[in-house]
Amino acid sequence: MATTKIWKIKDRFDHVIDYATNKDKTDNGKYISGINCLPQTAYKEMSIIKKQYNKTNGILGFHAYQSFSGYEVSSDEAHEIGIRLAEELWGNRFQVIVTTHLNTKNIHNHFVINSVSFVDGKKYYDSKKTYALMRKTSDNICQDYGLRVLNENSFYKETSNRYERNSTYLNLVRDDIDYAIAQAKNYNEFTALIKAMGYELTNKNNVLSIKKEPYKRNIRLPRTFGEEYTRDSILFRIKHTNSFKLPFPEVRTQTGRLKRKFKTPVRNKTKAKGLRALYLYYCYLLKIFPKKKSKGKVSQYMREEIKKLDQFSNATRFLGKYKITTLAEVKDYKFNAIKELNELKGKRENLWRKHNRVKTDEEGHAICSEIQFLATKIDELNTNIKLCDFIEERSLRMKENVKEMSQEIKVKVKNRDRYER
Repeated sequence: MATTKIWKIKDRFDHVIDYATNKDKTDNGKYISGINCLPQTAYKEMSIIKKQYNKTNGILGFHAYQSFSGYEVSSDEAHEIGIRLAEELWGNRFQVIVTTHLNTKNIHNHFVINSVSFVDGKKYYDSKKTYALMRKTSDNICQDYGLRVLNENSFYKETSNRYERNSTYLNLVRDDIDYAIAQAKNYNEFTALIKAMGYELTNKNNVLSIKKEPYKRNIRLPRTFGEEYTRDSILFRIKHTNSFKLPFPEVRTQTGRLKRKFKTPVRNKTKAKGLRALYLYYCYLLKIFPKKKSKGKVSQYMREEIKKLDQFSNATRFLGKYKITTLAEVKDYKFNAIKELNELKGKRENLWRKHNRVKTDEEGHAICSEIQFLATKIDELNTNIKLCDFIEERSLRMKENVKEMSQEIKVKVKNRDRYER
């Protein structure tokens, strides 16, 4: 069983890296690895990214650890688990140092993560939700190695469920804030629009918080949505956002926006077949894009599926985009995607090595642009591979649910006909 922890680093980032990469604790440097950076020059590479995006202050990075119980894993296994955990959690967007310390009774991994993403310059936001994901991912990887995992009633399950319940509300709040920013000409108009949409906006020590009935707790904007939602960032976005201004923007609040929005897919001239047809019909049954407004309730055995609405919608678009109709084609795409993913990661690693040998800032910026392009492709492939796993896992269950749903509909129609007679 592995326990995890993560802290913010606000000063002397180099000292944390030196501590984590101490050769006396890592079998003379045997168990030191870098993800999206080289261990020998990690501090320099991370500093370059901070300077490139002008984010050298505030939280400089994060220090995390993963500790195993006793000697249940070997040194090689512990380091391999640590690398897998870092790649899954941060590998697509951040530079990470992974080290395995052997100087205590419990073998443990250390992770030093750059707070600024080399992909888009956004900062990593640590919260209870991300920590819950860290613990859950750690447990999943440990299970792959036959290790014991945390109790099912642990913190991460409770936290994940709570955030899952509130995710729709948070998305709506962020959507409304973005709308108000786009429509406002100055900060006073922004606050007026927010209030017109039914929110209560407070500014305490230059930190904005927002809430809306029936929710009682304030949402601190920077902590929940990131640095783009500080007061200064909002002022900057209002000033530099060029969008069509509506004459009465507050009318938007009169359109019943508390219902979750899904775009109806564009109808193709060719009829959907195979898996895509199954997913489209399944989305229809889940009332993502029904043909007519229905007052009927979704069956109880389908309610769990509603929690995966976004995944079903994304899977449908994925199948249509790549014209995939069978599970065999899904597996073929996944095989090729994994192969391409490994090649791109190799190219990215070579670019970082090349980056460390550049002599001018222009060469460095050019290489960083190439790395960002590769990172975008890697992120897209990782997303598609996860969708393939989701499709393989859910397709059979979906067919069973469709059969059950169809039988239920037949029974309702039969009872209705009998009643009308």
